[in-house]
Amino acid sequence: MSKSFSSGVGIVVLLAGFGLLVSLALSRTIPVTAALLFPDPLIAPSHGVTLTTTAVSFDWLDAAGATGSLSYTLLITGPSPLTTTLNFTTTESVYTPTQTLTNGLYAWAVQVQDQVSSTVSAPYTFTLEVQEEALVFLPLVVRSPEPECPLISSASFETIPIDGSPTDRPDSLHADLNLSLRGYAETLAAKTLISYSGATDPGAPRLNGLFNPNTFPGITSVYRVNNWNWASPPQPGTPAGPITTWDVTMLGLPTNRGQAISIPERAANIIGDYKVMVLYAEEQRITLGYTRNDTVATGYAVHLEGVCVDPNLLTLYRQQIRSDGYRLTNRLPALRNDQPLGTALGTEIQVVIRDRGSFMDPRSCKDWWSSCSGVSVQRSGKLHITGQDKVQQN
Repeated sequence: MSKSFSSGVGIVVLLAGFGLLVSLALSRTIPVTAALLFPDPLIAPSHGVTLTTTAVSFDWLDAAGATGSLSYTLLITGPSPLTTTLNFTTTESVYTPTQTLTNGLYAWAVQVQDQVSSTVSAPYTFTLEVQEEALVFLPLVVRSPEPECPLISSASFETIPIDGSPTDRPDSLHADLNLSLRGYAETLAAKTLISYSGATDPGAPRLNGLFNPNTFPGITSVYRVNNWNWASPPQPGTPAGPITTWDVTMLGLPTNRGQAISIPERAANIIGDYKVMVLYAEEQRITLGYTRNDTVATGYAVHLEGVCVDPNLLTLYRQQIRSDGYRLTNRLPALRNDQPLGTALGTEIQVVIRDRGSFMDPRSCKDWWSSCSGVSVQRSGKLHITGQDKVQQN
């Protein structure tokens, strides 16, 4: 004698003590015949087991007495308190879902169906408790990258006394000392020396002295340095637009990495046989003053960027500076002609030259280069005067 269930009637199993509600629904009227048998129990996971892997395989006994084709639908409900049911249909009596199950309490059952009837196993429960993978961290042995600049040196340097008052701002926050505050941008002006008109100071620094032997190496880049809006000390102020007095206020000169760099040479001494005083130094920039005044406003000054300042020179400079950036000893390092101050960081150093605070055009052949013979020079009718009283620019 056969029995049937009306459409939409579900099998609801309440698993006491777990609070998990499992609903296994049969969506249509299915006659159940005595011929289709689903042997209990289910095989794996066994009822009440706790598993510690997310790769769960489900296994059950084959159904017997099927009429025609036979299929199984694996039903997985959970994790508690969720009642999401996953279902997978297969013709085999074992199945491993590809979906990863999360930790929690689950119920599972199998529905078997042939061409004429269907039946469902009793549900089993299992708990998934997968521990997070323990990671073992082994020491990573790597070779430290080569430092950008040398860390040791055999060179020695000396200090000289400052003449007059020290600077009124911390050195790194002073836009006349630390050129990086102002910033600069590349421009499209001519990459050649310029023949300007006007008076020339034969005692001005000569940029050929940067290199040994003294030479004009050519020009790789041209830049404009930015103006500066000064604030009351000790506040630094803010950068403004580019200085437009000249088309170029910074030169990029070609170098080889590690090439020795010296000061732009000058005949006049500031004390003993010293030509310049180091007004500011960082690992990759330096500012030189051609007086003993702690300012760029009273004479010539040179900013160099892209140089590796000799570590001993940098240490000596820092020994003269307090932790807040103000002068400590009223002494600063000094350098002679042909005395290397460091080396080129890469394939270009940048040089800025100033006359009593004013940013000048470093391409001016008559003013900053010892000889322009055999060098391409562009003529200009504009006056470029050095050695005269200048008004400090922003």
